[in-house]
Parts: sequence; structure tokens; C-alpha cells
Amino acid sequence: MKKILAISVVGLVIALLAYALVPGFIDEIQARNAVKGVLDNVIDQNYNEAFESVYFYDKASDLEPVISYEEGKKKWIQRVKDLAEQGIYLVDYKKLRVDLDDTYPVGTVDLVFIENGEKKVKKGVQLWFAERDNKWKLGNLNYRYDDIEEEWEYALSGNFN
Repeated sequence: MKKILAISVVGLVIALLAYALVPGFIDEIQARNAVKGVLDNVIDQNYNEAFESVYFYDKASDLEPVISYEEGKKKWIQRVKDLAEQGIYLVDYKKLRVDLDDTYPVGTVDLVFIENGEKKVKKGVQLWFAERDNKWKLGNLNYRYDDIEEEWEYALSGNFN
């Protein structure tokens, strides 16, 4: 009887830990995959696939967008292509980190660009995520906390304000 009770208690503890930890682990994996989905596909110039992992919005990030998915996709792809026409290409990323902060994924990454033939590294780019259709997507990338937004931040973000 004691053996059955001990096994039941251990099973209950394992179940409670799984209940508490698995959702957060899944959120981290989804967020990490969203970043990779955007960055890897932008590097490979697969812009349609990249947009699948972008959280886009037009009024406020917590409201459903007025802009249609297809219109948002078309505009986002054009922004990324315009960036390339200006001589700014994302070529690599390093030190991707995604964690949970009060159940929301947050992250940082170092981005490697070619700007007019010169290699530039943007270290510590902040990643902001939002959830749509029960899946975390990459909403914005922020390099600095001042009000100056660089062209690549705007091009790669999901903000259509």
C-alpha cells in the first residue's frame, strides 16, 4: 500500500511539473522558430515563407488588423525588397536567445547586414513577439530604445501604422 501511495505521489508531482513547464517550453520553441522562420527566409530571399512567421498589425498590436493578410504580405514583401534595392541585405544572425518573461517570449539576436558593400553587425537586437491563431510570431525588432528607427527595423517589423 505504501509503495502504491509513493508511486502515486511521484506521478502526481511529475504531472504537475509537466503541466507547469510544458506550455512555457512550447512557447519558447514557437517563438524561436518564428525568428528563424523570418530571418532564415529573408536571408534566402524566400519572402513569402518569411511572412508566415510575422505578426502584422496596423492600428495597435493588441487589435486585429484592418489590413487583410494578403495586403499585409504584399506590403511587407515590398518593404524588404525596397531595403535590398537600397543596398541593405540581411546575411546572417548570431546569438539568438529566446526566454519567457512573465509567460511572454522575449529575445535578442545579433544581426549581420551588408550595407552598401560593407558588413555591419547590429548587436543585441530586441525581439518582440505576439500570438495569433495560438502561435507566437515575430512582431518587431528593435536595435535601440531611442525614437530613431533604422530602415531595416521598419522593413522587417510587422507594424503597418
